[in-house]
Formats: sequence, C-alpha cells, structure tokens
Amino acid sequence: MKLRDVLPILDELAPLRYAESWDNVGLLVGDPDAEIRKVLVTVDYSDLVAEEARARGVELVVAYHPPMFAAVKRVPHDALWADAIRRGIALYSPHTALDVAPAGTNDFLADACGIATVGRRPLRAFAARPGTTEPEGIGLGRVGDVAAEPLAKIVARLKPALGLEYVLVAGSLDAVVSRVAVAAGAGGELLGDAVREGAELFVTGEVRHHDALSAVRRGVAVVATLHSNSERSAVRSFASRVAERLGALEVFSSERDADPFVVA
Repeated sequence: MKLRDVLPILDELAPLRYAESWDNVGLLVGDPDAEIRKVLVTVDYSDLVAEEARARGVELVVAYHPPMFAAVKRVPHDALWADAIRRGIALYSPHTALDVAPAGTNDFLADACGIATVGRRPLRAFAARPGTTEPEGIGLGRVGDVAAEPLAKIVARLKPALGLEYVLVAGSLDAVVSRVAVAAGAGGELLGDAVREGAELFVTGEVRHHDALSAVRRGVAVVATLHSNSERSAVRSFASRVAERLGALEVFSSERDADPFVVA
C-alpha cells in the first residue's frame, strides 16, 4: 500500500483541519510514493521507539507528538527524524487533531472518568487554521456530568483505564463530584474554562502548582497524571482503529513508549 493511500485514512480518523494553527501535524517526513507494509503507533518518537521501529522493520511511524515541532533551519546528523530520513522511515503526527477529534484523546479521557456522552461538550473552541471553517461542536477538552460519587471512586476508575498505579490529586478524595472537565496533555491552561463551566473536578496531564492551589480554594479538585500518561491509552486505542482501517498492513502499538517520568 502506498503511503499516499494511507494518509487519507489517517486524516479520516483525526482530520488535520481540526489541528490548532500553531501545531505541526500531518506527514513530516516521507515519500508519498513509498510502499508501506508495517506501521508503528506511539505517543513519542523517542530513542527507544526509534530502535523498536528499526527492529520491527516499519516504514511508517505515527507519532502523536510531532518529532519535528519548531521550524527546522539546520539538520543535526543525530536527530531522530534525520535518522528516519536516512532509513526511509516516514513520520506522521496527528497531535491536536486527535485531541479535538471525536473518539480522540479527550473523549477517551472523558469516557475513563465516566462523563456522560449526552450533554458532553468541548471546554473551548479550538484555533482553526487560516482558511478553514471551524467545525461545529469541535474544540479542546471536554466537560460533562457524571453520576454523583466521591472523587475517590472516579480516581479508582480512572487509574486502570489509563494503565496507572498512581495519579496526583489536589483536593479531598471524599468530595462528591457530579461534573467533570478533562484536558489531555498539558491542559492546565483550560483550568479556568473548567471552573467557568461549573466543573467540580479537572483531570489533565499536568497543571501548575499555584493553579492547582487556586482551583482547590474555589472548590475544584484537580487530578494530574503526568503529561503523556493522560494520552497513552487513547493513542493505543487510536492504533487499534488504525489497524482496523488498514487491514492489509501490520499495525503495532509501541511497546517501548512510556512517559519519561516514573514514580521512584
């Protein structure tokens, strides 16, 4: 299957028109006419994941976080993406397109928290790319209602859904929560939106210390998972959907991808 035939399928699952204007998404490295037989899906294209890609002999890596983010003015020989070019490995990133898309990272996180689909909506409309029309009902984060229960029960449900043993909690585990907001990744900037939406709990990957203190004072508990821990299970789910759509290809979810931080 040609890479050019794979790209529209990836775009259907996470439409690039949904990506924020500042983001670097889509095909970052690769020849559209290249033959693709194996695909590796990961959150980060780290050294370990690059090694895994080579060992598996994949021709395409779908990395949620863009391996190339800032504008490239020089090509360092030891850059992972430069090595991918030399080895003929294509690199593709959906990033904020997957955050915003239905069934993407934020909907996965909302499901993990038990947020009802009825009445669920984005926390904030996203910054559409110039020349594109903002899709109705599309945006960053999610907010909605849950069956009223103590925060401890939501945390107990969230951890296995994300494959985690621990999360960071600011606020009382005994507090009864009925409205929850989520923002995968570095979602701290949406905390104010969560407060305005009447959320009693805000779940994200990372949030600033003083923002968490302020939220708790205003009656909003905060759960932080560490950045990519809020995204990884959703990206694995995305890999399964990619595999379903690319039935003729071998699609792997990375076994080496992990958050850079561990609890020691």
